[in-house]
Amino acid sequence: MAGVALLLVCVGANAAKHTSAGQTTDDVVTAYINAIANGKTADLDKVLDNSVQFNTKHGSDITTLDKTELINYLKNDAVYPAVKTNTTVMSSDDANAKIKVEFQYDGYTRVDVLVLSKTFGWKINSIDSSTK
Repeated sequence: MAGVALLLVCVGANAAKHTSAGQTTDDVVTAYINAIANGKTADLDKVLDNSVQFNTKHGSDITTLDKTELINYLKNDAVYPAVKTNTTVMSSDDANAKIKVEFQYDGYTRVDVLVLSKTFGWKINSIDSSTK
């Protein structure tokens, strides 16, 4: 019995490790877009690094949110189902990526630049957001 239990624990731990390590930059960006555009924040915690900073610029003011503040804000933010998105890879290699995501709302465009790194799987390290 102990051997079977140990086997199940090892297989479960290996599966969880594989899932996190197997996450692609596309998976991370999709989870982020789903949170911003559709209010689906369930996967957001998995794709944000614990030390992530979300910087948003409003005129000359810059507001910075940490991971918990960002997730809580998005849980209470309005959902805009008609938003259109456009994603552009600005740079990418085996360990880092910089991706621009444009959210096109009625009357304005929000531009988020995501910086991702891969340590034990891809995670978002920082987000710089502005509007045009």
